[in-house]
Amino acid sequence: MNKATPSEKKWTVVVLILLSLCGTALSGWNLIRTFQSPLTPLGVLSGIIQFLSYLALLVFALCRNKWNGTALFRGIVLAFAALLGIQLLQSGQAIAGYGLSQNLTMMINTFNLIAFANAIMVYNRLEKKKYTIGYLVMAVLLKLIGELILIVKLWELINLPIILFSLSVPVLGLTILLAYLTLCRPED
Repeated sequence: MNKATPSEKKWTVVVLILLSLCGTALSGWNLIRTFQSPLTPLGVLSGIIQFLSYLALLVFALCRNKWNGTALFRGIVLAFAALLGIQLLQSGQAIAGYGLSQNLTMMINTFNLIAFANAIMVYNRLEKKKYTIGYLVMAVLLKLIGELILIVKLWELINLPIILFSLSVPVLGLTILLAYLTLCRPED
């Protein structure tokens, strides 16, 4: 596979910074909204983790040449896994209450569980590029499919802020994948 040219790498870093900025702003907005509604411990924890993850990705992207960000990147991956785990706990009960069939609820929960397991495997195999990319892609795709199914099935009950919140975790995973491909230098 050909190495990226400096201009291609700069382009992906710009996209990474833009995604991180947008994610930080949206997750900050969501965190503020979390405190304006009835508080739940998992909701607050989820909002804080998501905001800090995007903020850490922004720092990682902006300081890419100034220091070795392996520890920070590992923290970002663990935060992503924690976010998937929290959402697994939250959605397991919540989506069943919206009138979804038992099979559909079980399928979405299974997708979330597998996405969580893949995020943990990313952390464990971070130095092996082909494994890390595979696990990250699978985690993002499964989480995205689960969220899209929920959006389609519950279309009458949701609005734009709910859609943005729903898609924010798969986009975080995609941003982590872009950061990994652009800024990390693992073995092939």
